[in-house]
Amino acid sequence: MAQKQLVNRSRHAFTRLARFINQLMREQLGRGPVTVQQCYTLEALMAGPRSMKSLAAEVALHQSTLTRVVEKLEKQNLVRRRRPADNQRSVEVQITDAGKQIFRLLDDAGSQMISDLLDHIPKNRQAAIVDAMEELAELLNPGNEAFQKLLQGCRCEIPAGIGQSLAKEPQQP
Repeated sequence: MAQKQLVNRSRHAFTRLARFINQLMREQLGRGPVTVQQCYTLEALMAGPRSMKSLAAEVALHQSTLTRVVEKLEKQNLVRRRRPADNQRSVEVQITDAGKQIFRLLDDAGSQMISDLLDHIPKNRQAAIVDAMEELAELLNPGNEAFQKLLQGCRCEIPAGIGQSLAKEPQQP
């Protein structure tokens, strides 16, 4: 298969996967007490307390967005913030017992959903697909040097004037 065709198929598959996974997460969490971003935050905190900076990197949110997410979780008593004695400028976030309980319930439901999805894939291909997903997840990890280099060169530059000319085009009926 030609590289260009493989790239196009991959890009289309990534876009669809991201959209479908977000839809699944929203559906799963739609009846629950937390949003998708709040769920990711709780998941990251299950490994232990984190600084806001490291937590923002882990959940791929800007620190100002994460601050709002954490504030909402704190109001629900699912996390607590504190300033470490050795660095009063830093803020550390820790999951509460209630937050752990909520996350475990969500994690169990998510695991059941993934199990149900895997049931639709032939048994002899399941491990290979999971291996490929793990490899992609590692490649797309913000801590991965190759990913950092990719991010640096991944700005879509739209030539000046194109946005203005598109805005002036007549709308289609």
